[in-house]
Amino acid sequence: MDTQKVNWPNFFVVGAARAGTSSLYFHLKRHPQVFLPTNKEPKYFTPHREGSVPLEEYRRLYRNAGGYPAIGETSPNYLLDEGAAGRIFEVSPRAKIIAIVRDPVARAYSDFQFARTLGIEPEASFREALRRHEDREAKDWYLSRYYVEQGLYYSQVLRFQEIFGKDRVLVVLFAGLATNPRELFSTIAVHIGVDPEFYRDINLTKAYNQYRMPKSRSFVNFVRQLHLQTAIPVPVLERLRPLFFYTIKDPLDDESRRLLQQLYDPDVTRLEELLSRKLPELRISWC
Repeated sequence: MDTQKVNWPNFFVVGAARAGTSSLYFHLKRHPQVFLPTNKEPKYFTPHREGSVPLEEYRRLYRNAGGYPAIGETSPNYLLDEGAAGRIFEVSPRAKIIAIVRDPVARAYSDFQFARTLGIEPEASFREALRRHEDREAKDWYLSRYYVEQGLYYSQVLRFQEIFGKDRVLVVLFAGLATNPRELFSTIAVHIGVDPEFYRDINLTKAYNQYRMPKSRSFVNFVRQLHLQTAIPVPVLERLRPLFFYTIKDPLDDESRRLLQQLYDPDVTRLEELLSRKLPELRISWC
């Protein structure tokens, strides 16, 4: 890997996907001591993944990062990927790592719903998508793999701890974005070495990348193809979205919930042991 002339990040938000990484990106980017590139997910350290930028583009993303005490990247696919931690360590061995984790049952269902909004998930039923996970030869099996395996946090966090050391890997909770965002962002600020007082008086309630299902996919695709959404002021766009998107999810079915609870329960317990603290926030939906 060419390591010359790049302002390599010194902190990474590595995931998990559908666990609030977009909110971390936008609120961390507001901090005057933090540099984050315009590309929210460069995915450079997973070169085999679609959307991963090449070195020259990655270099350009960070060309203005000099002088910032905290230079970051937020690519939520890094947590699951078995090789990403080692690739990051190769160029930035003293990097600080941030993993944000969410109730894995709710995270899996959110991932399924997100794939549906993108039009890449053929099943309307989450239970049918989970059944597909049991057959590696099934068409679109890889989607079901992501729904399920991204919530198995124990081995993913352990991998980063083993490579970077426990003190450099901070695990925070998605639930904190709603219950105590000031504490969450102050904790992250301390971890990456910037002033936590910045988050004392700013509004941290806005959530990003929330669920919305197109009411008419053909119309939404037409708007995106013409980039009309970029020509509309954000406040106007926010008011118009309810006209074109459903924003309330169908409830998770009980069969899928029970199946995932049985799968995730021992993994959450192992994660609690690894972090030496109880994590009831990872079982919020388990009723």
